[in-house]
Amino acid sequence: MTKKIVSLLLALVFALSLGAAALAAEGDTQVLNLRATAFGNNYDVQDMGWRWMMADCYEGLFRNVATLEDGEQFILAGAESYEVNDEGTVYTFHLRQDAKWSDGVPVTAQDYEYGWKRLVNPEYAYDYASFIYNVVGAEEYSTGTGDADGVMAVALDDYTFQVTLKIPDSTFLSKLVATPLYPTRQEVAEAAGENWGKDWTLCVYNGPFCMSELVEDNRMTWTRNEYYWDAANVGLDAVNWYLVAEDATATIMFDNGELDLLQTSGDYLIKYNQKVQNGEIAVWTTDYPSTYGLFFNFVTGGPDGLVANASIRKALCYAIDRDEMIEAVFGRYVPAYAWVAPAISFDGSSYRSQVVSPFLADAQTYVGDTDTLRALFQKGLEELGRDTDLSSANITLLSYGSTMENQTMREYLQQIWEQALGIKVTLNTVGDYSLFTAERDAGNYDLMVGSWSSDYNDPLDFLDTFHSNRYASYGKYNNPAFDALIDSLNGENDNAKRLAIYTEAEQLLADDCALIPIYHMTRDYFMQNWVKNFRTSSFGASQELYITYIDGRGN
Repeated sequence: MTKKIVSLLLALVFALSLGAAALAAEGDTQVLNLRATAFGNNYDVQDMGWRWMMADCYEGLFRNVATLEDGEQFILAGAESYEVNDEGTVYTFHLRQDAKWSDGVPVTAQDYEYGWKRLVNPEYAYDYASFIYNVVGAEEYSTGTGDADGVMAVALDDYTFQVTLKIPDSTFLSKLVATPLYPTRQEVAEAAGENWGKDWTLCVYNGPFCMSELVEDNRMTWTRNEYYWDAANVGLDAVNWYLVAEDATATIMFDNGELDLLQTSGDYLIKYNQKVQNGEIAVWTTDYPSTYGLFFNFVTGGPDGLVANASIRKALCYAIDRDEMIEAVFGRYVPAYAWVAPAISFDGSSYRSQVVSPFLADAQTYVGDTDTLRALFQKGLEELGRDTDLSSANITLLSYGSTMENQTMREYLQQIWEQALGIKVTLNTVGDYSLFTAERDAGNYDLMVGSWSSDYNDPLDFLDTFHSNRYASYGKYNNPAFDALIDSLNGENDNAKRLAIYTEAEQLLADDCALIPIYHMTRDYFMQNWVKNFRTSSFGASQELYITYIDGRGN
């Protein structure tokens, strides 16, 4: 029996139907002023280049919205309903017939077909082509053994878009908020030629806003898209982005009311949290699907081969008191005892609420116990046949970045490891990412800094990064048992079985000490009290502004 889903997340419908602009106090100008630290220069949705802009000015089949009450949620957007066949391989999307581009031309299924086939067109070599390799014919076209006609992402008519998968994929729907799967107008993109994605004046938009002005190195403005299908419920007339590189300058602008939202760090967090407590401003704090950690050199075991040993890896991992470190260095974030972040949900609720963080038990055993940690490191030296004098052991940490926060973190880790373990720690610090990758590829490290921010809302996107055949395999971790667990998820749609496999795979990473998770990222947006209905998104736009409005600024 075909299952037809008419709507998603009815709990959010009330917010869309309120008519946000009508709620604003008389006299309020519906203009939101925001800060950017850099302006992107890539307007090609298939290229995922400038997601935080593109997902507010464009729209796919779904939108992703994070609410404080319910976490990450998906709502129908370009599609108004969809059907899935009994085998879970054919998805039929029924598009909104009132959706239009910013020039008034209807958004059709042909636009989705062209966008998806453009994504896997080998001529363009998009990084995210593999996102839809499970679509029949997509991988073949992308790798040169098939053609566009064989890609089964097709327009059945102007408002019916159908996708056929090779095997069932429980992560498929969660990927649909990613910008590479947004529609693209063929005649517009091809008329722009090599300038497509480079010249914003050649773009058309199907989202709540349109980019209307760009003053390089100064300001960017979006205005309301009058042709957006839900324009009546878009509260803002315009969004101004000001290029402000320095935190100090941004805080002055925020304090003066020149900026309506602010993200900041360090001592500024103390200042603004106090203002929140005093009721002077508001704050929006939410989990973000990103985990920061340290990753071992599994290629050579490091310059002296020490981190090839699991006992040594565990001693380094559990010498770190994450709670103390995060408070001392960052003043924000959530201590991490797992790789998969709390922002990731599974089967309708937080994955972390269902699976105990696998590094937690050992952390509770070892952290703060210097004698036991040193004995564990010495055990590793014995297993390697090395001198067990801890003072002769040298560990190299590879990192980059010159911010005070980065510098403090490096020095904190160096101090902790030297004091708790009695070893020597060398900091291999380089100025930028290109130098970092050169040192990484040369193997000049035992541990290196890194992070992962998920592209879709499923634990697999985190765990897959440690599969030995994946481009992001951190430190080149290679465990056939782990690979087999991840491979067994192919075509598996039983959520109970998937959860069991995810749990086992995460535990294996902890047993091997394949990494040192440090913190799960959170995001704090400080807001003027007149900003209403602000939302964020972890997998679409960073800041979902389509129902935001101003109430109480009085201008």
